[in-house]
Amino acid sequence: MDKLGEVSQATLTLFGLSITYNPITFLMTWVVILFILVSALAARKKMSLVPGFLQSIFELIYDFLKDITLGTLGDEDGRKHLPFIISLFVFILCANWIGILPNVFAMFGTLLGVVFSFFDSSIIVTFNSLIDISLSIPENRWFSFLFDLPAFEEPTRSVNMDLALGLLVFAAVQAYGVKNKGFWGYLKSYYNDPFPMKGWMALFFFLNPFFYLNLIGAVANVVSHSFRLFGNIFGGGMIIVIVSSLLKFFIVPVGLFAFFGIFAGLVQAFVFTMLAVTYIQQQQ
Repeated sequence: MDKLGEVSQATLTLFGLSITYNPITFLMTWVVILFILVSALAARKKMSLVPGFLQSIFELIYDFLKDITLGTLGDEDGRKHLPFIISLFVFILCANWIGILPNVFAMFGTLLGVVFSFFDSSIIVTFNSLIDISLSIPENRWFSFLFDLPAFEEPTRSVNMDLALGLLVFAAVQAYGVKNKGFWGYLKSYYNDPFPMKGWMALFFFLNPFFYLNLIGAVANVVSHSFRLFGNIFGGGMIIVIVSSLLKFFIVPVGLFAFFGIFAGLVQAFVFTMLAVTYIQQQQ
């Protein structure tokens, strides 16, 4: 509880510009990417007519999102955007679920500390309860570094990651709109709604107040798209931390992990992805 709300920060100097970033989010993002890559390669290597566990998982995700995407965008456009939609869903889902994993480094360090305490009087172990163990370990012990390694944390708990995902979807949707409608047709979608400007009036589209309102609405979609994911994942993580710190028995924290970690993580990945499909549909 004493570290609740703390954010790890590091500074990187690039071309004379100082950039502040969260190294934990950066690290966890690469862990998620590597996990997805290794899982996909392993599933592809063992592909067969009778699918194994990994192949079944990927096929389930593919078939589920394929039906929704093609049903919403149509067969032609749906197949074009399906790889992007699946990649988006899988990444967000894994990023939401990585926080479920316990801090295995601290667990292993605690186990070593308890074992070595029988032989080393400088290691002090206090059993506050069956699941609440306090350790006092000198810094010169070889396994003390395990307690300094970061715990698994959801990259989507960072608002920067969520904004990046929202901007990625926004850029992809706008690029598709320009490609599908042409630049002038894309521009018309902003100033012809809700009152069309036809003929020579279209030359003065910049005088139409609804043009600017529609632009604001497009930008607002990015904010709402991103902060919906951030709020749910961050809020769920905070509830788990607070309740797990206040309650020293085992059942409640496990139930919170199951709901906020597994169920809410799945729902938020689905909602974010389906909103991306909806934004693409609006540009058809």
